[in-house]
Amino acid sequence: MKRTNIWNIGRTLFLFSGLLFLSGCGGGGPSSSAPEVVCNGDTRSTNETPSATQLTVYQSTCQGAVNEPVVTLTICVPNSTNCENVSNILVDLGSTGLRLSHTLAISSSLPQESENGGLITECYGFVSGYNYGPVVTASVTLGNQSVTVPVQISNSSLSAPSSCTTSSTGNISSAPFEPYINGILGLLFPQDDSLDGQYYEGGSGPTTISSSLEVQNPVFLLPTSESNGVLLSGFPTVSTTQGASASTVSGLLTFGTGTASGLTQLTTNSSATITASYNKQTLKAFFDTGSNGWFIDNPNIPTCTSSSLQGFFCGTAPTQSAILTGTTTGSSVTLNFSIENAQTLFNTGNQDFSSLGGPMSGFFDAGFPAFLYGYTIGVGWDPATVNTTDEGYFLYGK
Repeated sequence: MKRTNIWNIGRTLFLFSGLLFLSGCGGGGPSSSAPEVVCNGDTRSTNETPSATQLTVYQSTCQGAVNEPVVTLTICVPNSTNCENVSNILVDLGSTGLRLSHTLAISSSLPQESENGGLITECYGFVSGYNYGPVVTASVTLGNQSVTVPVQISNSSLSAPSSCTTSSTGNISSAPFEPYINGILGLLFPQDDSLDGQYYEGGSGPTTISSSLEVQNPVFLLPTSESNGVLLSGFPTVSTTQGASASTVSGLLTFGTGTASGLTQLTTNSSATITASYNKQTLKAFFDTGSNGWFIDNPNIPTCTSSSLQGFFCGTAPTQSAILTGTTTGSSVTLNFSIENAQTLFNTGNQDFSSLGGPMSGFFDAGFPAFLYGYTIGVGWDPATVNTTDEGYFLYGK
């Protein structure tokens, strides 16, 4: 069973994920490695009825996926009828920008961006490794709106530049997201600039490119009322008792935070994190649908020893509590949750668990299980200032 921890949280990218990049350059030609097997699962049938400013979120239908909230997006070559409905794209509150697998049929038809005579590629780091590939232009449909946006095609069959694959601690692995998902819809920041990713022109770099060519969060390009953030709501409450789980869950992704009245706003710092008081510690904290468990700093909970369960807890901790606090005085919420034995949960054969967790030193990652307690959770920003302050906010409440 795979632990998923997609998290790439803004300006802490290189520090947290261990991708402490060095300057340099390298080629972008094909390697001898075989392409990944694309996830070809279909869109799961649900009872959700999305409005014009919403998308249905469902559990990934890809084999082996656990706690993976995904959407289906229509991706088109700009100004054409060449389109593909791409299912199983992960909804990720912990990264920025749309990233698609190179194994999708539409990926080879999308025009690659260029500047100064060189084709643009990007290296983008996650906790699990890096994604490298060309930056292309695509038309993306969100609800009843279509936007044209720079998108990264993740292609592990390409040879990444040395500045992407090495750090002060050694070599870094490529982290293709197949076969569990077909892409990642990163919703944290409006734009993935050169402080978050590394861009190359004709294989040379890293370099600074025009902001209009940088990979962007497509939601930020929607009309004003829809472009200041997103909300995730409507997921069922999944019991935390031993072995409790659900075969599948669904909810709604709403564009814009205008319907967020009554929710507590937790303002983030410039690293897009808040603070958690947990287990007698003060930790960096965040909500992240790209993580499939509660990844927390608690050495008292036994971890799994089996290689197939590496990264998960195999002990139980039924009554856990954390206080999450934003940078604004007086803004805080209390999360009550439980941790159950991962082996017990996976033995149910189900795909969604509210009590799945694993260790993460120094952090409190409220992953997708936090969304299975019946709450609305979102991320937002002020469109007028976010690209200069790098600050936003999390929303939480009934």
